[in-house]
Amino acid sequence: MDIKSLAANAKAAWARRAGPGDFIRRMMLVYSGHLPSVLVRREWTIGCNYPRPIGRLQLCLRSNNGADAFVHSEIFEHEYYRLPFRAAPRTILDLGANTGLSAIYFARLFPDAELACVEPAPDNLRVLNKNLELNGVHAVVIAAAVDAADGRTRLELGERDYGHRIVARSSGGSRPTLDVEAVSVPTVLGRLSWERIGLLKVDIEGHEAVLFARDCDWLDRVDAMCIEWHVEGGPEHLAALAERFGFAAPCRLPGNIWLLTRQHCGAEAAAAPC
Repeated sequence: MDIKSLAANAKAAWARRAGPGDFIRRMMLVYSGHLPSVLVRREWTIGCNYPRPIGRLQLCLRSNNGADAFVHSEIFEHEYYRLPFRAAPRTILDLGANTGLSAIYFARLFPDAELACVEPAPDNLRVLNKNLELNGVHAVVIAAAVDAADGRTRLELGERDYGHRIVARSSGGSRPTLDVEAVSVPTVLGRLSWERIGLLKVDIEGHEAVLFARDCDWLDRVDAMCIEWHVEGGPEHLAALAERFGFAAPCRLPGNIWLLTRQHCGAEAAAAPC
């Protein structure tokens, strides 16, 4: 066990605790892989206390080889989605919502925004709904994978619970797969009765290249989007997309996240490296 990492994790867990028991639970979650099996829980509900506007949270996090702990750190400790907006978006669509941590973060930053989550993995959906309830966040949850067209698709389950991805039905592989509903963004907008998307968050494990490759005229209805790009050619592809649909030049944020905005949406990305 790395002593420096242990000290850093202990410091973060103590600083963000809602109570003494939460410090213990968080440390046991982070180091669940090093604990005797009798001490390891499938999941933990951990209280956290962050500066405003995030505030106090109750988060359901699983002992899943560090996957939930990693996503939690990205979103709440490193604040990868602390977007430089001057004006709050009215609607937020979270594609690849995982267990709802990004949705909760956005709900605290933009409490008046309408929020919707799209997520296909069954256990992620279970935890997502629990996290939304624990934190009093109202969001429409769509149990499906986002795709270029409606129908059915094949979801390959990753070794970690943030690594599930859509694969071609003809592809081989040793990972288990699920047959899931696929929905296009226009279909999602129709279900929500939204005219526009104020903020589109995309983290779909490489399928973004397919989503934005064809039939994406719906981007004319998007004011700003943050995209975690997983495959090669991201900067070039996003630059072409920005030019085609009238966004400003893409700006790179921490965590390989790219921000695209329009002038009228009130976003100011000058502080981000472009």
